[in-house]
Amino acid sequence: MSIDQAGFRRLPFLAEGQIVQIGIVVPDLKAALRTWSAALGLGPWIGFHFTPETVQDFTYRGEPATYSIDIAMTGAGPQVELIEVHGEQSLYHEWTDVHGYGIQHLGIRVAEMEPVKQEMLDAGYELIQSGHGYGAAGDGAFAYFDTLEEFGTIFELIQVPAERRTPDFVWPDPV
Repeated sequence: MSIDQAGFRRLPFLAEGQIVQIGIVVPDLKAALRTWSAALGLGPWIGFHFTPETVQDFTYRGEPATYSIDIAMTGAGPQVELIEVHGEQSLYHEWTDVHGYGIQHLGIRVAEMEPVKQEMLDAGYELIQSGHGYGAAGDGAFAYFDTLEEFGTIFELIQVPAERRTPDFVWPDPV
């Protein structure tokens, strides 16, 4: 990491990284699917349940996670992700307590998680939430960092799995 002349931290992976996702926290996933689809013509959506049972090393602030999320994703440039959280104590709760529901993070695709995660830590960004192994072959990883001060949002690093597991649901239901 280096500091530019204006005093900003330079993160080389961001110059090469690609913003692939806009994460939106919603209170009711089914209602949000209807709203976002009708208003913007988005869809179809694929959905997954992420729980401590379906994600390896599912953490929140360095401790094993006890919450779960239902997510629905559509699009490819950038993808829209709707997130409904269940349980307590997660980054999503922190966010909605302060900012309410709405856009919460930008997802940035990375080729390899560990070197970029270390780069973020070395740059002084706090790791809030993470997990890996959600892909069909146990690959894929994500890590959320507190980047609010400089960017006004959270950055999620995403190492996309080679193959996604079969979605837990599709919306609207295929006929």
